Amino acid sequence: MMHTYELVRDILARGVLVKPIVVDEASMVILDGHHRFEALKMMGFKSIPVAMVDYFSDAIVVESWRNNIRPTKAEVIDHARSGILYPYKTTRHMVILDGKRYHISEVVPEVNYKVVANASKPGSEVVEKLVRII
Repeated sequence: MMHTYELVRDILARGVLVKPIVVDEASMVILDGHHRFEALKMMGFKSIPVAMVDYFSDAIVVESWRNNIRPTKAEVIDHARSGILYPYKTTRHMVILDGKRYHISEVVPEVNYKVVANASKPGSEVVEKLVRII
């Protein structure tokens, strides 16, 4: 939870949300950006920018940061739907482009949406709502 609070401060300090949340288009499961999602929820966002991907494309592979857990794509979806989540930093989603592997966050476009504290409520965590979804 501490990371989420730090992320809220970082987003407000920058004044922009740089990267969208990466979501599987079929299941609507978040693949990358869980902390950004929680931070934006905490700040009162009703809509957030997302990059939709076909998770079951051969170009996307799931790897693990942990030696003892080797999740499959189907297991990632099942865990998310059931609410039984993997431990922090378990899955790593990679994209294969031209034979090279990139973390999924490296290939989604930056959105750079302006985010400002609501001046009518000094000190509050209420922010300008982000309404455009990519």
